[in-house]
Amino acid sequence: MINRNFTLLWTSQVLSCTAGEMAALALPMAILITTHSPVDAGLVATAIGVAELIAKLPGGLLADTIDRRRLMLFCDAARAALALTLALALATGRFSTALAMATGVLTAVMSTMFSPAEGGMIRQIVPRERRREAVTTNIVRTNVAIAAGPPLGGALLGLGAPLVFLIDGASYLASFGLLSKVRYIHPPAPTGPDTPRRGLRHTGSELTRGIRWVFRRRSLLALIGFVAYLNLLGRAVELLAAVQSSDFGSEPVSAGVVLTAAGCGGIAGGVSAGWVLKRLRPATVIGAVCGSWLLLIPLTATGHQGLTVVAVFALVFALPLIGALVSLSVMLDSPAHLQGRISTATTMLAVSIAWIGPGATGFLIAGPGAQTASLILAAPLAVMLILLLTSTRLRTAFNTLSTGDTNEPPPLPTENKTTKSTKTETETI
Repeated sequence: MINRNFTLLWTSQVLSCTAGEMAALALPMAILITTHSPVDAGLVATAIGVAELIAKLPGGLLADTIDRRRLMLFCDAARAALALTLALALATGRFSTALAMATGVLTAVMSTMFSPAEGGMIRQIVPRERRREAVTTNIVRTNVAIAAGPPLGGALLGLGAPLVFLIDGASYLASFGLLSKVRYIHPPAPTGPDTPRRGLRHTGSELTRGIRWVFRRRSLLALIGFVAYLNLLGRAVELLAAVQSSDFGSEPVSAGVVLTAAGCGGIAGGVSAGWVLKRLRPATVIGAVCGSWLLLIPLTATGHQGLTVVAVFALVFALPLIGALVSLSVMLDSPAHLQGRISTATTMLAVSIAWIGPGATGFLIAGPGAQTASLILAAPLAVMLILLLTSTRLRTAFNTLSTGDTNEPPPLPTENKTTKSTKTETETI
């Protein structure tokens, strides 16, 4: 690992993220077992999604304003208490949809606040020249949790739902203990024109500073737009592949194999991301992703399980490469005192249209058919690829994005105007 502090942080999140994925499967299952109501399960899932969205900007502002480690410790303690509450309720027969919704929403809010604080902490505890390694290692961690958590959760559900949430709560307590050992100094607040403005009248302006920062950087904004469409495609292709490979649901095991292939592809992509980004320029990576997805997406509509598994693996393999590009650009170029808000703004924009994917795909499959649906979904990638091949200006813009190369000069400390505050900012990045 990079250093002791990063190892402690990474280990804490391997535990809590994997257990969190287990609980994410167990919660709707517990609702269905208790109430036999898919409507209740759907309402809870929707409430959790809405809570995550609402909490993003305030979470970013909190991560920039207060000590990040203390915020993360608070979130872990709260999530542990919520998970153990669910375990106790299930064990004593007092579980209800209302309790599931309340604990699910609060857990989602805590997790949403935790994420930007973690990104800011990594910036402080990892040297600039090793941040690419940190980002790609975290991508591997996330995909391992996604791949391992649901199967473990499904297996443990057979032993009883309380056990899943007991393990979930224990994982947050373990994370709390590991995080408490991380040595971290929160960067001082900027002075001069960048001093945070206090008071209710300035809350809206402070919340949206991250969004405004992103919109002033056209190359990053273009990349985020590309990622947003890839996220839409990812959701769409997941449904398309599952429907076709399982023969419209008659063979659910085939759909499970496809989803497993997606998880394995994400892990492999995360492991390879650092190596790829070290050798290829951003424009080349984006062009390669466009070209490969153009060829692979139609394969997911064939209904052939072998082709679908290979295609889904290769498609998801590319996602960590693009995700790492965005994360590195934000981590390396954003001001330390704005990173929480910038990272949450980036996440919001990147997932802004993803929810359209499954719905649009369903209509397309029911209408013109799966093959036509795959071609319609892939068409915008052809436009992007043509633009990359023909526009030197676009390629140059993408190639200005920071990827953590040692020959990249550190960004100038332009956020602070006075000599004293500039020195402080430089020393803490």
